[in-house]
This record gives sequence, C-alpha cells and structure tokens, in this order.
Amino acid sequence: MYLYNCLRQDEVVDMQKLTPEYLHINQRYFEYIFDTLNDEGLILNKAYYEDMLGKHLESDIMISPKGISFLHENSTIDKVKKSVKGIAVIISDIPGL
Repeated sequence: MYLYNCLRQDEVVDMQKLTPEYLHINQRYFEYIFDTLNDEGLILNKAYYEDMLGKHLESDIMISPKGISFLHENSTIDKVKKSVKGIAVIISDIPGL
C-alpha cells in the first residue's frame, strides 16, 4: 500500500520505511516478501541489487499496474467479507433463523 500511495501522491519512496527494522520483521522474511512481489510482477524494476555486502533494495522501486489491480481486488474482497459478516450478525439476531 505504501508504494501505491507514493505513486498516487507523486512522492519519492522513503527507503527508511522499507527496511526490516522499520517493518518489525526479520531480514529473511523481508527478502522473501520483496522477492515474491518481484516474481509475481507486483512491483516494477528489480527489487534488489546484490554486491559483496549482500542484497540491497533498489531506490527506484515502484508498484506495477498488476500490483495496483491486486490491491484493489483484495480491498474489494475485504469489504465484501465485512459486509457479509455484518449481515450474518444481523440475521443471527432474527428469531427463527
């Protein structure tokens, strides 16, 4: 969502917000997430470059059109789930159902 918001608001990605420390996750999981985003085509440009010191996230990273579509689809699915859950609660309060 952060990369999408940066693109929509024409803001430069703050690379300090794309670190395992900032996201409170371990390095291995962080790399797994960005490797998967890259492999699935959800981000543009190669996520990492690698040198003798290890992997480094590219500063020109961007969400792809496929990534934007994925966000919108999942957001819609979430809204439907919440609506259905709300309807289920309402229906469960009706005697005889």
